[in-house]
Amino acid sequence: QGTQSVLSETDVIQPQQGSLWGLGRVIALEHPELKCRKVDLDAKLHFSETVSTLVEELLFSDDEDQIAYRQGQRYVARLRRWQPQIGEQTRTQLSIDSEASYLITGGLGALGLEVAQWLVYQGAKHLILTGRRVPSEAAMETIQKLEQVGTQISVLSGDISCEEDVAEIFEQIQASLFPLKGVIHGAGTLNDGLLQNVKWEPFLQVMASKVAGTWNLHKFTQHLSLDFFVCFSSMASLLGSPGQGNYAAANAFMDAFAYYRRAMGLPGLSINWGPWDRGGMAARLGSQHQNRFKSQGIGTIDSKKGLQALGQVLAKPIAQVGVASIQWPQFLANSVAGIDLQYLQIFRSEVQTTATQSNFLRQLEATPAQERRELLMGFVKKQISQVLGLDTPEAINNQDGFFDLGMDSLMAVELTNNFQRIFQIYISQTVVFNYPTVEEIVDYLFYKVLNLEQQEEESESTYKVVDTDEKFSDFNTSLDSEEEIELSAAQELAEIKKFL
Repeated sequence: QGTQSVLSETDVIQPQQGSLWGLGRVIALEHPELKCRKVDLDAKLHFSETVSTLVEELLFSDDEDQIAYRQGQRYVARLRRWQPQIGEQTRTQLSIDSEASYLITGGLGALGLEVAQWLVYQGAKHLILTGRRVPSEAAMETIQKLEQVGTQISVLSGDISCEEDVAEIFEQIQASLFPLKGVIHGAGTLNDGLLQNVKWEPFLQVMASKVAGTWNLHKFTQHLSLDFFVCFSSMASLLGSPGQGNYAAANAFMDAFAYYRRAMGLPGLSINWGPWDRGGMAARLGSQHQNRFKSQGIGTIDSKKGLQALGQVLAKPIAQVGVASIQWPQFLANSVAGIDLQYLQIFRSEVQTTATQSNFLRQLEATPAQERRELLMGFVKKQISQVLGLDTPEAINNQDGFFDLGMDSLMAVELTNNFQRIFQIYISQTVVFNYPTVEEIVDYLFYKVLNLEQQEEESESTYKVVDTDEKFSDFNTSLDSEEEIELSAAQELAEIKKFL
């Protein structure tokens, strides 16, 4: 309740629940069979009204899965391009005070140092950079260069998620002659993995710097007259990202908190960054993961353009904005089960995408029955090689294990998502673990998913979907069974409403 900005920024009064919204987006991608729906209720509702509204929502049969209720009205989420209003570009300009100081958390990392250099270029003379570790040689080299042009750099060690460390950092800031005028919260950590495999402790570690860190910075600055308070969030919380449930949840908290601060009359901005080319979390990933982004239509942000965008949005009265390099036709063409296409409706209409049968399915139809398995084998090897970043699919043997080839859980999700998109059916995310060799997964796809047989068939081939995985067979019911379930659910909900 009260986690999403709908009618105004003052809607967000419980930002601590915002993490669930980001987590829900990842659940929807990793487990489309669950049909995860995110619903934000009006915080002013009485408990009985809350239950009644939820019952009504469960009875809705549209494809929306991001919904908010305000003043008795149902609203749905849409991602749109941000366009500055007429005259806004000339009305506001970023002002950096040479007699003030500016704090950058995560300031010793590659992206933090890029931002530090940019602030100096904008006129900053006093910077505070924080980090949990001592500066690396590369960081010290950058710091020395900034000091040589007359900038005072203070490097303060501490864990931003630890209140005692933050209190000590602000004691040192307050002892300075230069008042703090801006905060850029860029600290963060990654520990990717599928939700079904993630342990609670590493999940909390990812949440700490974003959630506790943001709160600590707010606590020690809310009485100060800041010009800006910026959280470096991620596209993971805006679009969802398989394998990054913890990271999406952590960043979604920052998104909600920016609105919360603005509702208090304080500056607040959350920027959902796409991957940067020379810094940020994505730069820490290997080339295989970066190739995965590229294949999905997600490019990297050039540092110069990213910093230019930072300057533009800092000067605008907004609470949240996404900055990313996305090829929407490619991104939408690679969309998988679980992604909220209604949410991306504006971008879908721009590229005018249509749902058509994949080229490979048409090729299978036109291939003699006795040759189809061999064709499928070659196709699967090609998909595996693309996910692994291999140049030669022919080098993959039929008995090779995926994980012996270097595949990890995130790559397994990508491979499964590719199969879902190409074959246009639901396939369990555990399929790569249950059928962990090339030959096993080809047999699974051939016999169980596509129900192909190496025998003469009628001229018009049909593809009948059977159980995609015995462990998830309960989700693959017939149409009649689904209708019966919906009717039963509606009857039970009607009984519940009698007591409201």
